[in-house]
Parts: sequence; structure tokens; C-alpha cells
Amino acid sequence: YIPPRVAHCGTALSSDCMTLSVGCRAPSVSDLLSKLAERLSSSIEESAVRRYADDDLLKGSVVDDDHLEDALPGELTLNAKESAKHLVIDSLTSLISDDEWWDEFFGRYVTEQKRVRNNYPIPLEDWVDDSGGSEEDLSDEWGNAQSTVQSVLAGRGVLYQAEGIAFAYSSISSKVHRGRSSHRFFVNGEMWQSDSQSTGAAKHNDMAQIFQLVSNHRRLDRTIILLAMHNGSGKHDSSTQPHLLAPEALQFLEELVSAGVLYGSEE
Repeated sequence: YIPPRVAHCGTALSSDCMTLSVGCRAPSVSDLLSKLAERLSSSIEESAVRRYADDDLLKGSVVDDDHLEDALPGELTLNAKESAKHLVIDSLTSLISDDEWWDEFFGRYVTEQKRVRNNYPIPLEDWVDDSGGSEEDLSDEWGNAQSTVQSVLAGRGVLYQAEGIAFAYSSISSKVHRGRSSHRFFVNGEMWQSDSQSTGAAKHNDMAQIFQLVSNHRRLDRTIILLAMHNGSGKHDSSTQPHLLAPEALQFLEELVSAGVLYGSEE
């Protein structure tokens, strides 16, 4: 094992040698700024579309702190440069100081795939196995998202995170609406959100639990899911049925299975 940022090289001892580099890809400042610029380029938010303006040019003069001078058409004046600089600084500051905006931006960014892969993860409806089989070749139990989730909750299988996909969750309080909070789940650059203002407290807490559960477990079985959703109290037995999960939590799991970021297996 070689730690991050430690240079390494090696000499192959045979002609069929293969080198694999496995590790986390931490974003650099350049990475974050590039993604931020990409996000702003398609944004319609006021901070992104604000334009540079220099009213002094229309008056035929430029005003700086010391004196008034005639404007020269080819000169980049100190006043113009400072105005442009502050336009960028003020706009970026207003965006990244918005904790809700930054939370969404960062959550989407860190869970995006950093290497191009075609059609991965594969949505359940587009599933094709190595032999050319299609969704119809799957058993009825695993052929659609609803039956997959219910089979797992009934103890007849497990859910796995799709390999090579990043999962994360976040909780954030609103600075604009007192008492309002949001729980967010991120996977593959996509976001799901539960808002305390639009859902009841119980449902809001259920979504927080399921977001954390899916993010933190590579493998999910019936016991893990039900224990977590009941706060580890163990207040369920072999007769516990899938419908004891909130409908919103069930729908969330089904959406992840449909998207291919979770998949069902007999083990």
C-alpha cells in the first residue's frame, strides 16, 4: 500500500504484469472551480447572470480614488479591473455562502462518477446479462423494483450497492425558514430530499434513517433495514411485514433499484 500523494513506480518482473491503482480521488481546488464554472454556465440564478457594468464610460470619464481623468478607449483602468474583480468575488461569495446551495452542489459533485463509463449503472429495465438475456429472463421476484424490495424485506434476498458508485447523505438547517430542515441523499450525482416543511416529523425522520442506511451499508438485508428503521430497538419479530416501512421509504428503495444503483440478489 502506498499512501496518497506518494510517488511510486515499479519494474515488471514478467511480460504479463498488470499494475492496478486503487484509491480515493480527492478533488483539487481546480476540480471544484471547474465544476463550479460548469454549474454557473447553465444557471439562471441572479448571482450567475449578473453582468459587468461601467456607467463611468458612458459619461466619458473614469473616476478613481484620487482624481478624475479622461477615458482612453484602449486602457484597462484600475477602476475597471477592480469592478470586474469584485463582480466575480461578490457573486461567488453569495453562492457559496448559501449553505443549502453549497450542500447540494458538493453532494452532487463528490458522488459523480469521475471516469466515463457507458450506461453504468444499468437501469433495471435496460438490464442485459452477459449471455444477451433481457429483463424478461430474470425471475418474477427480481424482474421489477417493487418485487425486488419486497423480497428483500421478506427475508428472501439482499440489496447491494452498485460497484464503483459513491453514496452520501447530508442534513442541513434552513437559515431562511426557522425550524425547517432538510435531509438529502446523493448517489451518482443525483439527489433525493426530504423537507421538514412538506412532510410530517415521523416521515421526515424515516427518510433520514433510510438515507443514512443506504449510504452506510454496502449490503442490506431485512434485519439491517428493519433494525435501523426502528432505531435499533429490535421491536419486530419474524412476523414483521414490509408494509411497516413508510411508503416514502419503500418508494425511495424502489427508485434506487430501478435506477440500478441498488440491485437485488438471493445473497
